[in-house]
Amino acid sequence: MRVLFKERRRLTIVLVFALHGVTVGSFFSRIAELQAKIGLSEAELGVSLIGLPAGVFIGSLFISRIIEKRGTRTTLLFGLPFFATGPLLASIAGDMATLFACLFLLGLGLTTCNISMNVEADRVEAATAARLINRCHGMWGVGFLTASLAGTAAVAAGLSPTDHFLIVLVVLTIVAIAIVGPMQPSQPRTHRGPARASRFALPTVGVLLIIGFAGSGILLESSSRNWSVIYLRDAFSAADWVATLTLPSFVVAQVTGRFSADSLIDRFGPVQVARVLSVISLVGLSLVVVAGSIVVTLAGFALIGFGISTVHPQALSAAARLGDRPSSQNVAALSTLQTAIGFIGPPLFGLVASRYGIRISFAMILPLPVLAVFFARYLASPE
Repeated sequence: MRVLFKERRRLTIVLVFALHGVTVGSFFSRIAELQAKIGLSEAELGVSLIGLPAGVFIGSLFISRIIEKRGTRTTLLFGLPFFATGPLLASIAGDMATLFACLFLLGLGLTTCNISMNVEADRVEAATAARLINRCHGMWGVGFLTASLAGTAAVAAGLSPTDHFLIVLVVLTIVAIAIVGPMQPSQPRTHRGPARASRFALPTVGVLLIIGFAGSGILLESSSRNWSVIYLRDAFSAADWVATLTLPSFVVAQVTGRFSADSLIDRFGPVQVARVLSVISLVGLSLVVVAGSIVVTLAGFALIGFGISTVHPQALSAAARLGDRPSSQNVAALSTLQTAIGFIGPPLFGLVASRYGIRISFAMILPLPVLAVFFARYLASPE
């Protein structure tokens, strides 16, 4: 009976990650239609999209207090439907300012659920004495891919974004109530800091050292997702359908790495696994930089996806285990830094690409996996 209870707790949080991925995937699969519906230029859409990371950034500063006060179950029970409401509101926006505001709310919902589910996943790991966080993020990728394919089917069927997002909201709310409603949240990890969460979840030295490892993966992921299709198209004059193959090659490799990572970390430890994967991402990035064919480029992006597959979950897990204050604060602080990197990285990448080409932009990232090998030492559990 006790084993069944443990397995139920693990299954519950894994499914929560899948629901979160479904919501994100549903939104991004229809964003081009929202741009056309409102009549925004690329520059105006870019400004509107800033609302999403802005909401994530602001929410990351405050959400730890809510989690510590209300618990992960209550936060997720209300947070998941609130998160799914964001795309629906965005679909009825009529101008750039309204879309920005809707995406800001979407960002708040995203970070509320993101931090809550990662904190709970870490607590379930501690309670069941078995690694889970990478598998959770693997299921997030499955949810994202499934929703992306469903979005493609919705477009082909002529289903409007508003109707699509309404269906997602209703279904997700029902499923969230069924899954999260009976959930018994795990006990928080013990920590050395004050019992009450501080007003703002600001980064500590420990969190900064972890971001020293994670920064490489964050930039590589955002660069690959945003620019890989354009790179293949511009560098090799690839047909549109061929260029889009970079994304599934990247995402499938990333999901594969996440599903296999927990057993590898149990066997070899988080530091060794992180270092080997960082080297793999370096090899993949090098292939992308020097690639002379489409096949080599696709292989390079697949290796990048596999190499950075555990960066996000391992960084979150390490932050949660620091023990200097409530884990929700360290997870939130790490999320704040990741968002800040997300703010700065893409514009800098685009600036270099516009002046020197996308190949040079990817080349500039080459030193970062090397730094990740060094900073991986800070993923070890504190004594």
